[in-house]
Amino acid sequence: MTKTLAIFGAGPVLGLSLARRFGREGFRVALVARTTKNLDALVAELARDGIEATGFAADVYEPEQIEAAVAAIGRIDVAAFNPGGGNMGEGIVPVLDVDPDNLRLILDRFLVSAVALVRAVLPGMAERGDGAILFTAGQSGLHPAPFLGNAGMAQAALRNYFHNLNSVLAEKGVYAGAVNVGALIEGSVPHLTLTSGPLDFEPEVIHPDVFADAFWKLQAERDAPEALVGSFGK
Repeated sequence: MTKTLAIFGAGPVLGLSLARRFGREGFRVALVARTTKNLDALVAELARDGIEATGFAADVYEPEQIEAAVAAIGRIDVAAFNPGGGNMGEGIVPVLDVDPDNLRLILDRFLVSAVALVRAVLPGMAERGDGAILFTAGQSGLHPAPFLGNAGMAQAALRNYFHNLNSVLAEKGVYAGAVNVGALIEGSVPHLTLTSGPLDFEPEVIHPDVFADAFWKLQAERDAPEALVGSFGK
């Protein structure tokens, strides 16, 4: 039976690399993102690579839409929570500027949405006794950075969550883990924004295929709940 990778927050950089990496292993791909236009472009790109892909329009920050997308996709063998996009940095503030409102915004984005995805995909995986849930996480969950005040708080909570998930779900045959992004992803909005003008330092930039390989290795080997790619902010 052909397995399905579902990417929640599919985009033209890391999402595309993930789809290609798993597609090379024989997976079909379900792509979940806000706009049909972007999904159609990704589906066409993957088709040129000989990878079967289908798009599902949904906002991955809305639990009800996550649940509807999971129902529409059907069987999901590997779910990847990969929130991102052009507005990813909006709402992130330094630690001294954290307040209840901006903290709640970032917790909803990085943590609550992740929990909603797990609640939607886990029953099917647990019933089959097999599956994997992957998260794109930030290095600020490992190495606190004051300029990522509320984001670091959310990432630390997410890290606690997927570690505990992996520990509890192992006996059910389900893996949970994350790749921590410790560098700029080449071609991403943060990369293009940061390098659009002169810099007084040389940022670490890593191709998205490297991150995709890390995701594949995590779920294939299942001997660790996380990996770090890059060293930004250490």
